[in-house]
Amino acid sequence: MEYVDIKLPSGEVENVEIITYFKMLSTGKNYLFYTKNEVVENNLIKMYVTEIISEGTNFNVSDKMSDEEWISLKNIMKSILTGSNDINIKYLEIGDS
Repeated sequence: MEYVDIKLPSGEVENVEIITYFKMLSTGKNYLFYTKNEVVENNLIKMYVTEIISEGTNFNVSDKMSDEEWISLKNIMKSILTGSNDINIKYLEIGDS
């Protein structure tokens, strides 16, 4: 499991576990699916998604997301969970942009 520090719009820094980090090719924006290992209903682990504005290994979280982005991200999430290949995403390693 890989962890990264993310800087929230409030300036607070959190250490989170990476689920996946990728670029949405249609927009050129980078996104991070991550967890803080919080257990929710039915013993599931809560997952978060955010646009990342990165500079090397510094991850700054964007505070804005459009409805269109959210719809696209939900579809990407479904493809990841089902093991499908989504041609609109490029998986990234920490430090990639």
